[in-house]
Amino acid sequence: MTEGGGDAVLIGFAGIGRMGRPMARNLVAAGHAVLGHDPAVDEMPDGVTPVTDAAALAEAPISISMLPDAASTRELVRGGLAAAGPDHLHIVMGTVGPEVVRELAEGGPVAIVDAPVSGSVSLAETAAITTMVGGAPDLVERARPVLAAMTSAQFHTGPVGTGSVAKLAMNAVLGLLSQGVAEGLLIAECGGLDPAAFYEVLRNSAAGAPYVGYKEKAFLEPDVAGVAAPVSLIRKDLAMALELARRGGAGVPASEVALAVLDEAVAAGLGEQDMARVLSALRMRARSTDGGGRPVTESGAEVEATIRGLEDARYDAVLRGDFPAFAALSHPRLTYTHSNGSVDTLDSYREKVESGFYVYHRIDHPIDRVVVEGDTALVIGEMHADITAGGTRKTLANRALAVWVRVDEGWRLIAYQPTVLPDGGRSGVRVSR
Repeated sequence: MTEGGGDAVLIGFAGIGRMGRPMARNLVAAGHAVLGHDPAVDEMPDGVTPVTDAAALAEAPISISMLPDAASTRELVRGGLAAAGPDHLHIVMGTVGPEVVRELAEGGPVAIVDAPVSGSVSLAETAAITTMVGGAPDLVERARPVLAAMTSAQFHTGPVGTGSVAKLAMNAVLGLLSQGVAEGLLIAECGGLDPAAFYEVLRNSAAGAPYVGYKEKAFLEPDVAGVAAPVSLIRKDLAMALELARRGGAGVPASEVALAVLDEAVAAGLGEQDMARVLSALRMRARSTDGGGRPVTESGAEVEATIRGLEDARYDAVLRGDFPAFAALSHPRLTYTHSNGSVDTLDSYREKVESGFYVYHRIDHPIDRVVVEGDTALVIGEMHADITAGGTRKTLANRALAVWVRVDEGWRLIAYQPTVLPDGGRSGVRVSR
């Protein structure tokens, strides 16, 4: 197959997840041959040829990554594509931040452009998402026909890394817009106005941005609307945007408030729910005190449900390599013990995760029981995982104890202790997540 113009191209695609799956499918529909790599996926979309080794993607002249974090993107480019050569073009479409993209472009083995996308999964299915592309003009033009098969518009934002800057800035606006809509709904409810009636006014007002229109069901009927963009994803992007602003000396107080509310949503176990669930987080904040400002006591069942949701959220954050989300769930004095006996603080664990020393490929964490005593909750269960630690691939099979403590209005992980199962397998616990 030949590259260029409208001709079909052999393309390597890493990250066949929520967004990557429809994007890879659209490449196939446009006539391209696609090699798909994702150890966490059992079945590739129709027409995508699965490859178990990321190095196989180097056989294509162009590759794409739709990965959730910097660590996995670095591992792919510096490891999997190490032998591809400088003529190979890699398109970073995951939101991993401009610094990582520039680092890979300056010292990596292949040519790089960054092209993070804007839009939901449903828009990705119809190739209606848009992309912001950072890179040298000749590389951007080389990537454009491939990007056009997956997106409705491609905006060249400038040098490599600027696509990621544009994505972070835009998602900061979306985070603020989500909180604005949620607070408007709460004010309407407090005044006795029907939320649906208010939303019709909002949608047709000067504030009725397209986002407001297509998020109506997510805000008004969250249990049936499905998940377009999860809270954890927007929280990750907003944290990266704030860090970018701080390094540039900019004050962004509204974004800081929005991030704090998203932290509360993650801590409440809403991390994998749609970003419109910021409304639920604000409602929980209101319900946490009675009319006199005194804390409302939760039932044991409510606490257990909260803790189970938090366990899901913290393992999901670890699996994605999203350390800011993990840190938001953790106590500052966290003691994190590993199955080899080594112990990390929150800061030392952060350094190892963000440097790529620990990369998590799969995690399964069945819970046996949750024991709640006052402001302490013990989670007894198992933790099974495939990880890379210090460059060595390992499979873990552990009994696990997690300790959560109540801090202010939320719960934080203060200790984790795994114990290796003697037979390397499950001990018999079969509790679903």
